Amino acid sequence: MALFGGGITFEPLTGDDLDDIAGLAADAWYSPDGLGDMTSAAMEGTWLDDSERDRVARLMATDEIAAYLQEMTWGVKALLKGKMVGVIVTHGTHTSAETAEHFGHVGAEARKRAEELLTAARERAEHPDNIEPTEPIYLDEIRATKEMRAEAGLGSIPRILLLVVSAEARGHGLGKRLINRALDHFRRHGAERYWLVTDTDCDWSFYEHLGLERLADRPGMVPGAPEHYFVYGGRA
Repeated sequence: MALFGGGITFEPLTGDDLDDIAGLAADAWYSPDGLGDMTSAAMEGTWLDDSERDRVARLMATDEIAAYLQEMTWGVKALLKGKMVGVIVTHGTHTSAETAEHFGHVGAEARKRAEELLTAARERAEHPDNIEPTEPIYLDEIRATKEMRAEAGLGSIPRILLLVVSAEARGHGLGKRLINRALDHFRRHGAERYWLVTDTDCDWSFYEHLGLERLADRPGMVPGAPEHYFVYGGRA
């Protein structure tokens, strides 16, 4: 516990942190050993070795993280001995068209490169299944989020866009410490409430333990998507 207590430092996110954040996300959401494997549907019908699978997973994670960073208005990383072990990103206190344009380009390029690798892998397969390329699963989350946000009447209330903690740091209170820093940020900007989206591939019960209220839910609608998405809200 002490290792993840006094040994943790917090610093503001910068544009140079994208690769490290994508690494956290790839390990958590794009790996058979993580909380979920959102590469499985996209890799169906392909022939990839382990290094190629890792590369595709990293590119898919980069695409998703870039989508979050397009909307980022504040973010903090948690470091342990110089290594990123957690990150939180929020939206709702200001906007930056330049940031949105930059990360939009980064995400589109990562998606293009991932699809090129997957297309080549399908062509190498001895028995190709003629499977059409699939859209990134995070686009299904965006669809569900729009519906849930409208249903819950969240409007311009600020949002936690992204919270990721590395496997070795989970269970040591780091997620709560990151959220508390986000709440401090919201309060400094006069926000009284906030919300976030989670799903059944994540530890959604964590938010209930924090006292947040489930405001809406939607099913996943594409192959490989989480079974359900949830919106939780709380007081800043």
